[in-house]
Amino acid sequence: MKRKKTFAIILARKNSKGIKNKNLKYINGKPLIYWSIVNSINSKLIDKTFVSSDSKKILNYAKRNGSDIILRPYKYAKDNTSSEISLLHSIRQLEKKKFKFDTVLFIQPTSPIRKSSDFDNAIKKYK
Repeated sequence: MKRKKTFAIILARKNSKGIKNKNLKYINGKPLIYWSIVNSINSKLIDKTFVSSDSKKILNYAKRNGSDIILRPYKYAKDNTSSEISLLHSIRQLEKKKFKFDTVLFIQPTSPIRKSSDFDNAIKKYK
């Protein structure tokens, strides 16, 4: 039986109500988003990691650090846009590009204190 694929999507918009460009602010020597990208990529059960953003700076950083990217239109990156709507946009983009996956893990970049094993354990419990 073919193993089901799990993709991770990290939503990281350019503007924030509280802290400007917070996803690129340094936490423990690295940009905030770095911790989510690296732990997702190092997961044994996540097959592909995507960063969705309206910021070319964030997308360039994500790509340099091993993530695939999804350019998010501004209408999906406003203060009042829900994460669910933004995730659905990302999923539709992946389906348009004919990516095959069964599970999507939503990783919030503003929660950097997680390990790859935390993602793996969550996926195991889910499945």
